[in-house]
Amino acid sequence: MRDVPSGLLLDPPPPYAASRLPAVSPQTARYALRRPDAPQGCQVAFVPAPERDRGRSQAQLNELARSPEWRNLERLRLSQAYDIGDAAPVDLGELTALRLVGTLRARDGISAAAKATRSVFTILETPRGRTTLVCVAGTDFIERQAEFEAVARGVHPPR
Repeated sequence: MRDVPSGLLLDPPPPYAASRLPAVSPQTARYALRRPDAPQGCQVAFVPAPERDRGRSQAQLNELARSPEWRNLERLRLSQAYDIGDAAPVDLGELTALRLVGTLRARDGISAAAKATRSVFTILETPRGRTTLVCVAGTDFIERQAEFEAVARGVHPPR
């Protein structure tokens, strides 16, 4: 499935299917990626790069994804809502992504089921913008990590 305006290409592994969701600004594309038999799944969104960042090469952005400084910045950004555990770069073909795993921070109104949910964030930067994949699972999170990796490999950001 291709989002023509942004150039985002999705090739989810079977039995996952992609369906369009309304984009929330500054997103220009947003999709759900779900297995028909699972209550939780993934979402992917694309946000165009600011004009000032469009001159960076993919090699520069891959180095950024590998840097401890960027890892710490993204950890801090997500820590507003999540307790982040693992954070590490991961190679996805010619792109280096940052992968972070977290659980929702405890706060009033969070259900027990939500507290038991874990999320894996895969953040890919290209000269055209940022593609973020978030996959969520409950007690079966460990068992689903390999399929979440396959979903991530089927996300092809605009280049």
